[in-house]
Amino acid sequence: MDRAIRKYPAWRKWFFGAGDTAGTLSHTIIAFFFLIYLTDVIGLRPALAGTVVLVGKIWDAVTDPLVGHISDNTRSRLGRRRIFLALFSLPLGVSFFFLWALPAGTSETTVFLLAVLAYMVHMTFITLIMVPYQAILPEMVDDYDQRTSFTAYRMLFSILGGLLAVAVPDIIIGGYTDKHTGFLVMAVVFAILIGIAPLFPFLGCYESKTEVKKTPFPGFAAYLRPIFKNIPFRLAVLIYFFTWSGIALVEAMFMYFFTYWLRREDLFLIIVALLFILAAAFLPVWVRLSEKLEKRTAYIIGICELALALAAVIFITPKTPVWVIFALVVFLSFGVSAAHVMPHTLIPDCIDYGTMISRKKTEGVYYGLITFFHKMGVAVVIWISGLVLDFTGYINPEIYGKAEQPASALTAIRIMQGPAPAVILLLGVMFIYIYPLTRNRQKAIVRRISKMEGNSNGV
Repeated sequence: MDRAIRKYPAWRKWFFGAGDTAGTLSHTIIAFFFLIYLTDVIGLRPALAGTVVLVGKIWDAVTDPLVGHISDNTRSRLGRRRIFLALFSLPLGVSFFFLWALPAGTSETTVFLLAVLAYMVHMTFITLIMVPYQAILPEMVDDYDQRTSFTAYRMLFSILGGLLAVAVPDIIIGGYTDKHTGFLVMAVVFAILIGIAPLFPFLGCYESKTEVKKTPFPGFAAYLRPIFKNIPFRLAVLIYFFTWSGIALVEAMFMYFFTYWLRREDLFLIIVALLFILAAAFLPVWVRLSEKLEKRTAYIIGICELALALAAVIFITPKTPVWVIFALVVFLSFGVSAAHVMPHTLIPDCIDYGTMISRKKTEGVYYGLITFFHKMGVAVVIWISGLVLDFTGYINPEIYGKAEQPASALTAIRIMQGPAPAVILLLGVMFIYIYPLTRNRQKAIVRRISKMEGNSNGV
């Protein structure tokens, strides 16, 4: 017989969801503005700018499983996870500011090395916050549909935070003739917000009271072992990898697309606002669909629709009527909403499966691994996009002044804004077809874990 479903107060869901704002603000501002900041403001060649992101993301990805393991084995009055949110919120905000305080006019090598260092430091603090934060959910909530509800609250903050992270920096930066000053002012404003956000889940969440034995640091090879033993998790990693790699490419090319291809920078803010607001509005649709259908089915519907909408971007030209662009944005927002919520809902269920087969509660390691592969995908995508821009003759305005981009570079920007991420997203759909965890199977797993815990406590 199923256990009674625990009711959670709405305020707890709001506080949990607000914690995502730290990662969302940082990720979105970096995704939309950092590459073009490095090329068009600081003066790095696109290939070097992409390499900054690659090196920083590799470092970031490697530290994720380590931080996951450390949080699994942390013991404090504040719990295994919440202690990280309290300790590293302020350093996170400070490190974000220094990303945008890079000196211009010095040698390219110096700027490159400083950019890599600043990016690595900031990514370290992001990891120290976001891996423990994500690991709280499977400890706090074990119901299949309640996890989707908590995740929807989190994604509401993610989407609205994404809107804030694109619209406000664009307004602040655009308000200054000197772009360096504009980026610095933007950095101060968002450093404060990013530093405060982790305190909400610290105050509003709680952790499992189950006693968890400490485990010795197993080495990196042992961290990969759960992937090969836990088939659902292995599939979820691939789904997550391709979903967010596709989204990362869209984000990286957005400013280039509006600035150099459409030549409609006046539309940028309106389009982004519409996209994020509609994506947030569609979140309840995905919660209901995942309740009526399986998470797998809801994911297929949303991502296939998003891939089709992105493929259509190649037909958008400077002469395209504005109403057509707005109509396409509506279709994009429906799929973007699914991409935000559905991959995240798979992970806690996979962790339950791993707990059942290993008899160990290592949520931190699992989230460390999922973010490792997520960030590796983003790093490779951004690095390749920088190489492509270099190869196709992209003209750096910081070095050569305002100039027409060659047709080859414009074609590359168009492809990387639409058809290329569409293909990447569809690769994720291939793996969701064989994802095995259904609602009934997850409930059976939770019952089995409960019996295991009862037996271990002598019940």
